[in-house]
Amino acid sequence: MTNNTKIPIWFWIIALVAVLWNLMGLSAFYSDMTITPERLAAMTEGQRGLYETQPLWAKIAFGGAVILGFLGSLGLLLRKPWTKTVLTLSLAFVLAQMAHSFMTDAYAIMGSGSLVMGIVVLVFALFLVWFAGFARAKGLMP
Repeated sequence: MTNNTKIPIWFWIIALVAVLWNLMGLSAFYSDMTITPERLAAMTEGQRGLYETQPLWAKIAFGGAVILGFLGSLGLLLRKPWTKTVLTLSLAFVLAQMAHSFMTDAYAIMGSGSLVMGIVVLVFALFLVWFAGFARAKGLMP
């Protein structure tokens, strides 16, 4: 890749959408980690049970997925060579987080929408790993 390589607009759009998507993930993680007693009380008994019994490793998986996803997305936007590695680590945390959801009754308790959202998160994480490799192979990133 030379300094004269013109980066197509679709690359910037995808990178920006990735950053925004992962900002939403960071917001959800922050909200989950700073839940108020009022919000906890508003949950159903099943939802409250899921939240109160969530193991530390599952919380770490959630945090790792969104923090690394955000950093990897910034890497895309800044065209950094470490982007695919960071996004791959984020994907590993997404898989761990999903494993926890399948090991519990999370999808039954939270409803089918949570399963759909989990699938969307997984597909987007897979896409970002693929896209980082694709962009590098096309000379759009170092």
